Amino acid sequence: MSTRAKPWSSTAFRLALQFAGLMVLTMAIVLAVFYVQTVGVLRVRVDRQAETHLKRLVEHAQKNGQQSLEAEIRQTLEDGVNTDTEIIILMDGHGAPVIGNASVVPQRRLTTMGMRELKVRRGGHIVTGRVSVAELPSGQFLAVGTDMQQQRDMEDLVGRASLMAAVIAFFMAIGGALTFRRVVDERAAAIRSTMARVAAGDLSQRIPVAGRDDEFTLLNRDINSMLDRLEQLMEGIRHVSNTIAHNLRTPLTRITLQLRNARQLGPEEQAATLARVSGEVEELGVVFDKLLQIAEVESGTSRASFAPVDINALLLDVAEFYEPLLDDGDGTLQVEAQPGLSVLGDGDLIASAVANLLDNAIKYGGSSDAESHVRPVHIVVTARRAASGVEMLVQDNGPGVDPQAIEKMTRRFFRARKDRSGYGLGLASVNAIVQLHGGRLDFTNLPQGLQARIWLPELPAPMAVASA
Repeated sequence: MSTRAKPWSSTAFRLALQFAGLMVLTMAIVLAVFYVQTVGVLRVRVDRQAETHLKRLVEHAQKNGQQSLEAEIRQTLEDGVNTDTEIIILMDGHGAPVIGNASVVPQRRLTTMGMRELKVRRGGHIVTGRVSVAELPSGQFLAVGTDMQQQRDMEDLVGRASLMAAVIAFFMAIGGALTFRRVVDERAAAIRSTMARVAAGDLSQRIPVAGRDDEFTLLNRDINSMLDRLEQLMEGIRHVSNTIAHNLRTPLTRITLQLRNARQLGPEEQAATLARVSGEVEELGVVFDKLLQIAEVESGTSRASFAPVDINALLLDVAEFYEPLLDDGDGTLQVEAQPGLSVLGDGDLIASAVANLLDNAIKYGGSSDAESHVRPVHIVVTARRAASGVEMLVQDNGPGVDPQAIEKMTRRFFRARKDRSGYGLGLASVNAIVQLHGGRLDFTNLPQGLQARIWLPELPAPMAVASA
């Protein structure tokens, strides 16, 4: 079914038609005002001319008498000025014309003075005149005015032109709405086509982005960014599923074989086997707990409980917990933090992220010299303002990491060194927490050791003061 057969189904068409209708309505109002003003100005001018002319003739009659008035009327009718339109009628008391260029139809005694419209016979035709009527002291009536036929023709001309302009504007509005709908439909077709292929399972599809930065281009870029993120998440899910299946296969197979072999062993050997199996099952439980924790952080549900977090106090609390562990191995933990550092977030999650980085530093920090003497672990934790935010640095004195492995360190189940125990989920948890808070996590090899850096947006000053 084609959407072109039903233009009203298009939001773009309806919106364009509404704006076009508003434009036509506005133009109609403007034309109506123009028409009324034009007609009004013309009528006022005609009335003013008639009243002025009548007043002049009445004053002439009062000064010079009846015969002079008739002579003045003849001269006015023969002067060639407004000959085609002017009306002058001098009538007796019964309405019979005495002199002039028209007669009242039907002939009668006029009873209404002042400006009025009057049907008269002029040049063999009955026309409507706009005249000003006055009664003279002699009992006669004098009507002076203008034939309104030309003005009526002009009014009709303006009216027809306005109507034609409105009709043309209406059809132009319809055509513009259809054109606008077609343009929008063509731009949206690429989006619909791409999203259909994505819905079919091809997450590699992207919407073509035009060179101009209009609304559709910005929308296409946002959708492409969303698809990039969706593809990364789906790839991460596939990677996690494959890794879980790979990592669980070996321990589950080992557990199954140990339980089968335990049937043939004595009570003491069975107890030892069950103890080993119990330990491996507990380790699997730890793995799933960490995966669930990462999934909960990535869901973003904890954002509702965000509150101001004092970074200095948080680092001191974490350091206080880890210092005894380092003291037992002759290691050191040094905390350097600028005062007044605050962020908006979940204090427990941020503390968990710092704790995971310290666990990683303790596990891989320290080094061995040429004589295989183990050097104590030395860790420096620094917090400071940087780039409109707060950055926390955890530096150790270990051998660092293979540069090719740095980008993979936040992947689930990735371990840079297979000779050390662990599940490869700690740094993945840190990365999820940092992204939840709108921050960044990166790693840098130092001349001696590895530096982990967490950047978080700094809390605005008023909120930080209020929290204090």
